[in-house]
Amino acid sequence: KLINNFFEYDSKPYNRLSLISLALNQVILKKNYENCNYLEIGCFDNKAFDTIPLPLNKKIGVDPLRGGTHRMTSDQFFSENKIFFDVIFIDGLHTYEQCSKDVINSMNCLNDNGIIILHDMLPRSKSEETQEYSGDVWKVAVDLSKSENLKFIIANIDQGVGLLKITKQSKYIKQKEINTKNFDDYKNIYFKDLPKKNIEDALKFIKSY
Repeated sequence: KLINNFFEYDSKPYNRLSLISLALNQVILKKNYENCNYLEIGCFDNKAFDTIPLPLNKKIGVDPLRGGTHRMTSDQFFSENKIFFDVIFIDGLHTYEQCSKDVINSMNCLNDNGIIILHDMLPRSKSEETQEYSGDVWKVAVDLSKSENLKFIIANIDQGVGLLKITKQSKYIKQKEINTKNFDDYKNIYFKDLPKKNIEDALKFIKSY
């Protein structure tokens, strides 16, 4: 039986690596190459991590199984970390509970004018909501869209790429009811209100430091 997607991503030649690269370029232009710190949560096959053009001591990749530079869980990393980062890419365990923790921890170690990039925010079908694909990370998108004093959009490409900018007054607010919601709730209730943007708007968002 064929799986029917209830929407489609923009059919343009961009993916999450395009947005990470632009974000890094913006930081490098302002702070110089040697002063930019990059963090990646969930490296897997290093598809993103190996493209980061920074000195090795300026990029950290965290994964308990393979890839990156630190063989540990993200919880362990954040409990020990004392570094602040300019660009953070979150693509770790695809569960609401873990991804929300990763976002909150990342917000606490993000430099001024930094950006957090999140993968897998817009599953198109129930099959894409499985752990093999995007999981229920979409619930984090709902939280962020309802949180305080932050800027958040989702580029409608590549499984949905979230872009998050914060201030010192930003506050991540968990929506109490979201834990029990399922894919049908996402499709029928939450999807229409998520801040989905085309790639052109996403590129402008990154450049608007």
